[in-house]
Amino acid sequence: MKRYLLVGIRYILKAPAPETIDSLVGIEKILIIRPNFRLGNALISTPIIDALRERFPSARIDYLATNKTWPLLQQRPVNHFHLLSRAAILRPWQCVALLRRLRAQRYDLAVQVSGGSTTGFIVTRLIGARYSMGSRKGHQRWYNIEAEGKSSHAYDAIVNLTRPLGVACRNRPLLQLTEQERDQGMTKIRQLVGLHSNQPSDTGFIAIFVGGHQNKRWPLAFWLMLIDAMEARKIRYVVFLGPEEFRLLAPIEQRLMPSLYGSLCPPLTIRHFAAVLERARVLVTPDSGPMHLAAALDVATISLVRQKKSLAFVPREPYDTLLWRPEISTVVEAICGNLDGQVTTAPVHAISVTNYPKQRVTPQPSAAPTYSS
Repeated sequence: MKRYLLVGIRYILKAPAPETIDSLVGIEKILIIRPNFRLGNALISTPIIDALRERFPSARIDYLATNKTWPLLQQRPVNHFHLLSRAAILRPWQCVALLRRLRAQRYDLAVQVSGGSTTGFIVTRLIGARYSMGSRKGHQRWYNIEAEGKSSHAYDAIVNLTRPLGVACRNRPLLQLTEQERDQGMTKIRQLVGLHSNQPSDTGFIAIFVGGHQNKRWPLAFWLMLIDAMEARKIRYVVFLGPEEFRLLAPIEQRLMPSLYGSLCPPLTIRHFAAVLERARVLVTPDSGPMHLAAALDVATISLVRQKKSLAFVPREPYDTLLWRPEISTVVEAICGNLDGQVTTAPVHAISVTNYPKQRVTPQPSAAPTYSS
């Protein structure tokens, strides 16, 4: 269906004329387009918000997101969110209504974040923005301003996309928590870690995320062996489950019942989960949304990679560790190396939110208000 829509759009609409960022005039309203339901994809897009805000400080910046991912974009310099739900995708008339609302805004610049998103391209061309911006794709011109060159890493793709703006762009995701959220996270950590510690202030722990998408996942036996190894090494840890791993809840919960050092965290809203994760010494995870969440929080990661395509997504700071199809002993060695200080600790980036514009959100029908980690 998307393929036929693309062909139709190319046939009906002319290729946009080439422009440069300096030739654009009257940029007062900007729409960033990334209606994707994967948490990692939303997080990867976050640096472009700040880059556009720096280049166009007085412009109104809106963001087309999904009802699942928009909490990750809160506290960023966005004026208004348009939200797309899965229910709306199954009801085409709701998508048409959304396009009409976007056209009514008369945006000056539409920024298509992902060059591989057919939905994003369709929205970019149909909302009638005066100018468009995106990554070059093939030999045909798709946007007025096109970022050229291929990137070997997903984080670099965002930097490459913003290069025509002529401003600096962070090369990893961004997430800003409020002090209230941090306090809420600390309270939860004390509850989890306090089960196995007599020191209320001793809240250091290793986060283990059991999740991932499709063939990026690791089998249950792997996680159970890792839990046993953590117990043998007397390392304090907390296990987190993704929304697609509820079938693993019972066996992991059973294995943790006699545990002296581990806890199982129940599902949390995504920002509550982020506030807990921010306090972790390191996150052990497959290629997953929480992996990018840790990168956004500057938390060290130990990425357990099974597929070559994941190599283009794993965090790559000096304090991050990539393990290719590792044995349990290798994972434990990496964890101990972090605890022993052999891995550089993550820097803390203080980001002020006091000057950010007030945010408004327009949810689509059937948009769910709650999320899980």
